[in-house]
Amino acid sequence: MKKLPPGWVQTSIGAIADLINGRAFKPSDWGTKGLPIIRIQNLNRQNTPFNHFPGDVDERHLVRDGDLLFAWSGTPGTSFGAHIWRGQESVLNQHIFNVRVDPEAINREFFRAAINHTLDQQIAKAHGGAGLRHVTKAAFEATPIVLPPLAEQNRIVERLNAYEQRIAAIRSSLDEGAVAVEKGRSALLAAAYDLTLLPSGRAYSSIDKAPLVSVGDIALSIAYGSSAKSAPTGKVVVLRMGNIQRGELDWTDLVFTSDEKEIDRYLLEPGDVLFNRTNGSPQLVGKTAVYHGEKPAIHAGYLIRIRCAERVLPDYLGYCLNSPAGREHCFAVRSDSAGQSNINAKKLAAFQLRCPGLEEQQAIVDLVRSGMRRLATGEAAVAQAFQMLERLNGRMLDEALTGRLSTNHSSDEPASMQLDRLIAMKQKPKIRALTRRIGAKTMKRTVLEILQEAKAPVSAQQVAELYGIKEGAAPEEVEPFYAELRALDQDGRLVAEPFKDADGAKLGDRLQLKAAG
Repeated sequence: MKKLPPGWVQTSIGAIADLINGRAFKPSDWGTKGLPIIRIQNLNRQNTPFNHFPGDVDERHLVRDGDLLFAWSGTPGTSFGAHIWRGQESVLNQHIFNVRVDPEAINREFFRAAINHTLDQQIAKAHGGAGLRHVTKAAFEATPIVLPPLAEQNRIVERLNAYEQRIAAIRSSLDEGAVAVEKGRSALLAAAYDLTLLPSGRAYSSIDKAPLVSVGDIALSIAYGSSAKSAPTGKVVVLRMGNIQRGELDWTDLVFTSDEKEIDRYLLEPGDVLFNRTNGSPQLVGKTAVYHGEKPAIHAGYLIRIRCAERVLPDYLGYCLNSPAGREHCFAVRSDSAGQSNINAKKLAAFQLRCPGLEEQQAIVDLVRSGMRRLATGEAAVAQAFQMLERLNGRMLDEALTGRLSTNHSSDEPASMQLDRLIAMKQKPKIRALTRRIGAKTMKRTVLEILQEAKAPVSAQQVAELYGIKEGAAPEEVEPFYAELRALDQDGRLVAEPFKDADGAKLGDRLQLKAAG
């Protein structure tokens, strides 16, 4: 552990926060009316639609704008993480903690960044398999974390916010670059299909002379693949739909067979065109690649093998099937059932394309290959820039969360004093929730009821939050709260104890009811 700056302190997540897990909803609880249910996908993908719950909700499961949430279950690298909720009042689903902290000691935005800085630790100690894992509450609470003074937290957040705006602008530009590469691929294949990729005079001549044919017209045979079970090892590769990526065969995730009958029946020949006939995604069904004899292989049952006649080049046919016209045909003729999109051999055979001479086809194949190589170079440059950006972002966070941003002030109240107060508050009896949801109604509690249950001094800000006052509330929303405070003070029932920082400056008041007698 690197040496901490003066005023900073080492602690743990559990020492400074209370963790409230979400409610275990069943699919039968979901509806279209009521409070939105916050699921992990609603945190990771902003456009994900919400399920709703119209029934009674315990106050502890309610989430309000500005709450800090931590997704503790799912797929490493995509699901885990801390988020500040920015939205309407909602109800929390299971597998997410509402991380409750004292806003007079912890800046939630800082705490979010600090928690996310520990994600590698969280994932390393998560339980479960590689696909679905979860962090236990005890392990999450025990996670070490550094705590600077509150004023320093605020300065760090301000610096990080400015930095993140610049990062977002760069990321947006890189996203545009990635989109441009995809558009380039699509345009290249479209030009191959309609023959406009050829030089202008040659293209018009080819279009006039090239007959319009179907796949069935130019195929020697069209055959489904093997439905036999494959194995992790064996004599011959079994190519599956996942091995078709971006119009090429990917040889990195392979299964095998040693069944001689299957090998004899389905062994591929160089130039065989492989068409994905079944896929869980309507956008991916119909993706195509050409086998060039890289390794001895057969094809699995979700693939169709097209063996071409001499009048058509396999690569030319592959480009046409992957072109926008090919994708549109596949999308139009597919049939959907049980979450799968399917295209049978008859529908594949009906796809039509121009069939120019072999010389023109070879020219198109060469031009597409050259263009694809240039686009791949651009794509690699964008990917490298993304990686550099992530490394820079990680370095910035590391500097911010270890006190190396040169934002420390010696006049700040030491974080150790804040930590002492937090620990003392956590050891006192909890205040029962202000409200609970009964259908669409919210039953409020008064300031008197809040202080009666506290049985110990409570910060004025915390009382206001429990009363239901949100940051930025209008004066007419705040006035009833102050009216109740004034009434208690006039009745001689309210005691306000100021608390100060190390320099004696007042930070706020802690409230309690005057003892009877």
